[in-house]
Amino acid sequence: MPPRLFRLGRLQRKVLLVISVIVIVPMLVAGWLAAEWVSISFEKRLEQWIVDAARANQNWLQAYQNDAVMLGRVLADDPAYVANIERNPEEAIPLPVRRISQELSINLIQLYTPDKKLLYSSIPVEVNALWDRGQTEAVLKVVRKQKTMLAAVGITPIPRHGKPRYYLVLGSLLGQDFTDELAQLTGLKARLYYREGKNYFDLFSEPGEVIALKHLPASALDRLEKRKKSYYSLEAENGQYRGLYTPIVDPTGRVEAIMFSGLERRGVQEVLTNRVALFLSISLLGIVIGGLTGLLLSRLVVRPLQYLRNGVMQLAGQNFSANVPITSNDELGDLAKAFNAMAARLREARDEQAQRFQKDKLTAMGELSAALAHEIRNPIGIINTSAALLDKPDYAPEKRAELTRMIREESLRVSNLVQDFLQLSRHRQPSFAVIDPAQPLTRALDLALAGTPPVTVHRQFDHGDAKIKADPGLLQQAWSNVFTNALQAMSGKEAILKLRSGVENGQVTLSVEDNGPGLPADIMPRLFEPFFTTKEQGTGLGLTIAFTLVEANGGRLEAMPPEGSGARFVMRFQVHEGAAA
Repeated sequence: MPPRLFRLGRLQRKVLLVISVIVIVPMLVAGWLAAEWVSISFEKRLEQWIVDAARANQNWLQAYQNDAVMLGRVLADDPAYVANIERNPEEAIPLPVRRISQELSINLIQLYTPDKKLLYSSIPVEVNALWDRGQTEAVLKVVRKQKTMLAAVGITPIPRHGKPRYYLVLGSLLGQDFTDELAQLTGLKARLYYREGKNYFDLFSEPGEVIALKHLPASALDRLEKRKKSYYSLEAENGQYRGLYTPIVDPTGRVEAIMFSGLERRGVQEVLTNRVALFLSISLLGIVIGGLTGLLLSRLVVRPLQYLRNGVMQLAGQNFSANVPITSNDELGDLAKAFNAMAARLREARDEQAQRFQKDKLTAMGELSAALAHEIRNPIGIINTSAALLDKPDYAPEKRAELTRMIREESLRVSNLVQDFLQLSRHRQPSFAVIDPAQPLTRALDLALAGTPPVTVHRQFDHGDAKIKADPGLLQQAWSNVFTNALQAMSGKEAILKLRSGVENGQVTLSVEDNGPGLPADIMPRLFEPFFTTKEQGTGLGLTIAFTLVEANGGRLEAMPPEGSGARFVMRFQVHEGAAA
């Protein structure tokens, strides 16, 4: 799987998280409840199955006894057998009955007197406890070759009616063959533990090995031996099985053996009965389903949004060639189509704006060139005319001196005009410093007032300790241009300048107001245009240069309505530190 498949955006991760929480959290709760219910229900079913199978084992044991009783009755009702029983009990059994006994696994044939004295036994065994009078079925504890065993027998009196002359005992020895038959019958593990003293041992499950029954708790043994009731265990046989222990009682009521029927703890049933494992399995399935659902949803829904987001980011970065792939024919597809159409319109608008800008630029250059040519043409004309007059040999000396002075003045005027134009087009980059905003203003004022008629100056600085970040030299030059215009406007009358400062909305404001004739309202929009001037002498670049210098320092120069009759200019700068920083 490609690594990029797992590269998810922020929105995709959010969708995946939300879907996972919506799916996984309820599934965890439902998984725990389901695990609880399934494990309990399945455990009960397993227990019922084992109990029923153990009951079938008991029935099979009962079947041994029933077969022995039935066969004994057949023999007891046979006059030939009764006649020959004392002479040769074994050979007295008819051949068909002998075959039947072999088919029924009846291998123990014994004949007793009425006082229970053994007359004949087909197998040499010792019986420790005999049956009670009137008892027809029993499980007897016998010893064969010094090995304790059990025998499931049927007891038949001969004759069957009246006073018995003999007792015919037919049965089967319970050994490995018996437990193998039980295992084939029920599919469960079967074991038979014989009693020796206070302990129980299995002699047949493992050839040559004796398995002791010593893992049962005391309460379980009490239930089996004293109450003669079965005991079910989830951790039977040292935790290897879940199974049922059933007591086998002899004719005296003594538990002589314990029969075990169990199911090995392994495979699917362990998962279905272990609530923790089942819960983890369901949780893992829920996490996988939730993750896949979230991933699929994020791919189907969020991926088109991611395409759209990338397109918007490209568009915001002035890439008007951005295009969003259309991956569906739904609302998201319509949104992608609308975005592509918008990008195409913006691309057309940009091209049209670029063409218009180029045209406006050429127009502005033409107007600027025309204005510059107009300003230069007059001094050049004067210089040419003066130079032509100087070529006349009969021109008066005083006239020659006047023409020479005019040539110098007009040349200086052209030089100043060119210098202002260069400064407008290529001002130097500011060298920022944290300064008092009134410092460039006062320095520019001191230089402007040097060598001029007396001027009354009113100062009202209320900016406190507020400081700005700017180039003091460039701001001083900007204020010089403002003061030059103000002093020229106040010539011929008592000059008054009002200087003020303050802090407002996080900005430092500095204003200069004169008492000159003021500015007509109709020229205010063109006040900072290059070469625009209302004076007979001047280039019209002073305020334009001042505006450019203030803007380069992050401020703004504005012409505001005055309090009196003159003109008022205001500079605004963001506070860097101090009062409102």
